[in-house]
Amino acid sequence: MKISRGFAFVSALAMCCTSSVVVAADNPGKLRAEMAKVERQYIDLYNKVNTNPEFAIICRMDKPTGTSFAVRVCQPKYLIAANARSAAEQIQFAVAAGNATGGANANGPNVGAGFGGGAAANSAADKDEAFKQNMLDLLQKSPELQALGKKSNDLQARLAEATKGKGER
Repeated sequence: MKISRGFAFVSALAMCCTSSVVVAADNPGKLRAEMAKVERQYIDLYNKVNTNPEFAIICRMDKPTGTSFAVRVCQPKYLIAANARSAAEQIQFAVAAGNATGGANANGPNVGAGFGGGAAANSAADKDEAFKQNMLDLLQKSPELQALGKKSNDLQARLAEATKGKGER
């Protein structure tokens, strides 16, 4: 599973409409800071109105491989749990494969073989769909979430405009 998938749901649903927000002369740095603030507010409010603990969104700082810069990663609890289970299963499989071969071989164990299909994939897709539906339901019921989504969308559009032609997105 992709690490940022949970946040992609949050971003896609939070960015549904537009409104006007004033940030000092559309300075890209200030726009990014305001976008981060609105994102935190959106997730905090979503978690308050959400009644399904599996769909609560958890954010943490993570350093992607190859960089020393931490980035904020937000995912629903069910996805974090699924990733942890998958990692544990892959480790167990690697250990079992190593034991079955009597030690290391030239190619090493086939880590991850047998994963990524069947009932587990269908279950994950069903859970993803239920999470999206939960977000849509909460968004429809909460004018505050709608307002934060509009504000975030406007800030993204203004950042795109402010950085147009400057090599940034």
